[in-house]
Amino acid sequence: MKKILLLFLLLLVPILFVPSAFAQNKSFISIINPIRGQDFWDIKEQKPETAVAGQITILNNFNLVATWLLRFDALDDKNIINILNERPKDEKGLFLEITPTWTTQAKIEYRKSDSWHAAGSAFLTGYELNERKKLIDAAFEKFENTFGYYPSSVGAWWIDSYSLSYMQEKYAVSSALIVSDQYSTDNYQIWGQYFSTPYYPAKNNALHPAKSLENKLDVVMVQWAQRDPVNSYGNGVTESTYSVQANDYMDYHSLGVDYFSKLIDIYTKQKFNRFNHLVVGLENSYEWNKYLGEYKNQIEVLRKKSDSGQLAVVSMKDFASWYKSAFRELSPKQLIVADDPLGSFKKVVWFMNPYYRAGWFYNTDGSVFRDIRQYIEGEEEICFKKSCKEVNFATFATRVLDEVSFGHKWIIDEGKISEFEVSEKDDSFVLSYVNEAGKDREIEFLPRDLRVNGKVSSIDGAILDAIKQDTLISKEKKEFPDKEFNWTISGVLSKTIRFLLFLIFICVVPGFVVTNKLLEKNDSTLRRIFLALTVGGVLLTIIFYITSLLNLRFLIFVYIFTALLLFFRMQRSSFSKIKLGKNWDKLNIITMLIVISGSLFQNIPSFKNGLVFSFGMGLWGPNTHDGIWHISLINQLLRGIPVENPIYAGTILKNYHFFYDLLIAATAYFTKIPIIDLVFRFYPVLFSLFLGIGSYHLVMKLFLGRMGVVKTKVAAILSLFFIYFAGSFGWIAEYLRGKTFGGESAFWANQSISFNLNPPFAISLIIIIAFLNLLLNRKTMGSRMGIFVSTLLLGSLVGFKAYAAVLAISSLLFISLINIFKKEYSYLLISAFSLFFSFFVFLFNFQSNAQLMIFSPFWLIHSMIDSPDRVGWTKLSIARIAGLETKNWFKFLSVEAISLLIFIAGNLGVRILSLGSLVKIKDIVKDNNLLFILVFTILSFLIPIFFIQSGNPWNVIQFSYYGLYVTALATGPILAYLIFRLPKLLSFLIILGVLVLTPINSVTTATYYLGFLPHGRIDNKELEALNFLFKQEYGTVLTYPYDRRLQQKISEPWPLFAYDSTAYVAALSGKAVFLEDEGQNQILLTDYKRRLIAAKDFFQSNFLDGNTFLENNKIKYIYIPKAFKIRMEGSSLSVKNIFENDEVIIYSVI
Repeated sequence: MKKILLLFLLLLVPILFVPSAFAQNKSFISIINPIRGQDFWDIKEQKPETAVAGQITILNNFNLVATWLLRFDALDDKNIINILNERPKDEKGLFLEITPTWTTQAKIEYRKSDSWHAAGSAFLTGYELNERKKLIDAAFEKFENTFGYYPSSVGAWWIDSYSLSYMQEKYAVSSALIVSDQYSTDNYQIWGQYFSTPYYPAKNNALHPAKSLENKLDVVMVQWAQRDPVNSYGNGVTESTYSVQANDYMDYHSLGVDYFSKLIDIYTKQKFNRFNHLVVGLENSYEWNKYLGEYKNQIEVLRKKSDSGQLAVVSMKDFASWYKSAFRELSPKQLIVADDPLGSFKKVVWFMNPYYRAGWFYNTDGSVFRDIRQYIEGEEEICFKKSCKEVNFATFATRVLDEVSFGHKWIIDEGKISEFEVSEKDDSFVLSYVNEAGKDREIEFLPRDLRVNGKVSSIDGAILDAIKQDTLISKEKKEFPDKEFNWTISGVLSKTIRFLLFLIFICVVPGFVVTNKLLEKNDSTLRRIFLALTVGGVLLTIIFYITSLLNLRFLIFVYIFTALLLFFRMQRSSFSKIKLGKNWDKLNIITMLIVISGSLFQNIPSFKNGLVFSFGMGLWGPNTHDGIWHISLINQLLRGIPVENPIYAGTILKNYHFFYDLLIAATAYFTKIPIIDLVFRFYPVLFSLFLGIGSYHLVMKLFLGRMGVVKTKVAAILSLFFIYFAGSFGWIAEYLRGKTFGGESAFWANQSISFNLNPPFAISLIIIIAFLNLLLNRKTMGSRMGIFVSTLLLGSLVGFKAYAAVLAISSLLFISLINIFKKEYSYLLISAFSLFFSFFVFLFNFQSNAQLMIFSPFWLIHSMIDSPDRVGWTKLSIARIAGLETKNWFKFLSVEAISLLIFIAGNLGVRILSLGSLVKIKDIVKDNNLLFILVFTILSFLIPIFFIQSGNPWNVIQFSYYGLYVTALATGPILAYLIFRLPKLLSFLIILGVLVLTPINSVTTATYYLGFLPHGRIDNKELEALNFLFKQEYGTVLTYPYDRRLQQKISEPWPLFAYDSTAYVAALSGKAVFLEDEGQNQILLTDYKRRLIAAKDFFQSNFLDGNTFLENNKIKYIYIPKAFKIRMEGSSLSVKNIFENDEVIIYSVI
């Protein structure tokens, strides 16, 4: 009897002595503060313990308990540990964010990515299963050595179910923290779990709630940065930063503690739930001085609401214990009903249970389901059994209705609703309202089904029906009559004559004055013109830059007048050097035909761009973005220097080489030829012609003394063929994958067909060719004029294309060091002066504090092998990882060597024959010119192998373009040597094979640009609007941020506002835009995401505080395509409609 009584009392203890917080409340707040240590610490004015000490002071003042999650490197910080030990009642746990300190002590390899917080580096899923165990064991042992016990709570922005299961079984972890729904923030997707509420995860998928006890992980999953239920559902940082986090709502939306308090009320006053829970906290890696006040405000709000009995503040561990006691089997159903905390008409209802999640919204679409997803038992999470570089749950999901990921939604009623009400009915919840037509509507969330207006559908059926209904909505259709573009003979002749006169008098004449003494008597006219025009163009760019910078642009005419005067005063002997060339043998004719045909071939991708057809302006390929960006920049350069960033108005452009654009601006300044014609037609033709002319003379100068006239001419012809037409071996990879002959950039590098799609590269290559032509004349290189011209060409390269400057100056420095021992100092002088000149240009146009390059060996090669869009050799990827994990270094190094060989050989294509020149390596090393070319080529491949670029990592592949040119140049002599050594039949077969294999994917790529329909368009009506805006007084333009979902509503070819985020408004209006072209802003390393969020907030919040936004950002015009369905008449905004047609509305801010 006594034993029974004792057992009864033991059972009563948990009930009789439940802490008062749990006994009196069903709404809980856990204050959780993640703590990072020294790894990757980047706040110079703040130590890791600074924020921790400040948070503890505030918590002490308001007498609230907290949970501290320490990252591995923070466990080594004695200051942090000592501070935390002053609060013994606070819970301490582990923050499982992986850094080098942790991997080193766990004795595994750190997975370095382009960013330390990338999923492949920071999450456990970036590592193999055995590595996850080693990491976890090391962390728990470290924690136990520090605090004397194992933690009950862990956290990270994502923790996989395998790791959770291991920690729960071995270390009895009871609670875990992951981040709430976010689609693109930090470049990973944690998407589809219970919406911002706790749950028991499934053993094979931590994102899904367990549906059975057998598949249940006995760990309570809570969520960080719980989202605004109304405004956070979206695909960008804009949406996900509507959260309870101070750094989110302050930095991105300029909101304060009132907004925070409203979110607390939304989550803690849900009357239908059996409990409510919210996490509040701040990472110590944020600037404490900036967030101290708001953190204090948050804690004060919690204290007041706790004192009023609205909620209880509990530790993560204690909440998990209560949750397990209250819900011993599966996760309970949860309902979130909310009005917009920003004050708009919008409403939301989120329903979650172990079987499905549904998100109903009332917004501008009306009554609509934007999210329905079924939780399928047994569906294994991504990265469950293998490591992943990325975590993308949104796009991985199947059988979902997800407007954000796939553009589908289920519109129940369009228009306004009234008499909105949510009620509970037996085991379900009922949402009811009256639609705009006066009809009663009812939506019922059943345990495993949905009932909409009396019709019951399974979740799977509802999703399929909704997607089918949404897909049947017809896209906007547009006719595209197959008619030629608008042009006139007189217009073409006028522009051509103006362009030629500009080249002759403003480029060739000054260039000839400078280069005249550097030329030899037997130099051909074409070589003279090539060097004079190239040097003259660079001179013009520099003079135009300096006069613009000093705001003395009129002085450019003094420079031109002086050049003309010097030109006509030159002795007659100077002109007698000009040779018109009368010997037109077969080889010369073939050379001319190759140059002309090659130039025509290379201009296929660019020539039609910007022409106006019957439907409007057409744009093809990368020019839908890159060409438009250049036009927007040229417009700003015409206004002056320093240049305003055309896609980030009100700021000076930094981190970009704009000398090509400046040359176009100077040309437009003198000729008044439209910028579009210069960018897409005149200069591409000129660049291609000069590529051939300069290369021909370079081959002749390099090899004439070694091979003789005829063989050298044949070699030059073959070199030109490779320069103009060569492609990669990507067609092999493409054929194996899809039975097509494409794959131009399968190995990352673009090929010869794309020469004019990257005009800064094109002009920088021509400058390098001109420098090499001068370098070959030893007599003149050491002269003052030779040093001056060489310095001019090399020093200016950083302004035309920084990659070219790095390669050319580094290579020349190498030659300089060798020649010091020979007491030859001209190379050193050129190197030194070029470096000084480059530094001057760099100082004015780049931010010195920006990290432009990141050491990341084999990043491009690994991504090439791993990506299905490139080579996609899965078995090779697995072998590499297996070799690394098992420390089978022979296997690992063998795979890396094979991957490197694929990268080099794949990109070179038939140009791999150029490696045959290395048999003469002894002769190459002895010749300064050949050694310069060799070092230049090696660097062009080594840099992208070992480094990536900040902003866009893959951009670093552009270094290799210069190497591809040199290998094309070198392949000609190698092939010529073979042809003259081998029998005629064999030579013929070799030539035939080369002619067939070399241009395969270049020709395939060219066909993509031959169709009548463009890839992107600007309709005539929108051109009318942009032309109107162009004529208005200068001022900043605000546009609606790019929304990819418009592609679901508009037929292809898409207008540019739907095609991609581009700079087309800035380009064609001639005005700077508040924010445009997000991709280019990323390259420029601007803080564009803040503006993106601010712009979205302006358009999506019914223009609340809109006038303040317009005034603060000095907005003068608002440009809105009607596809966005936004009007401002009747709002409180101080704006005036100044233009409207069928496509566009333009408002002026008054």
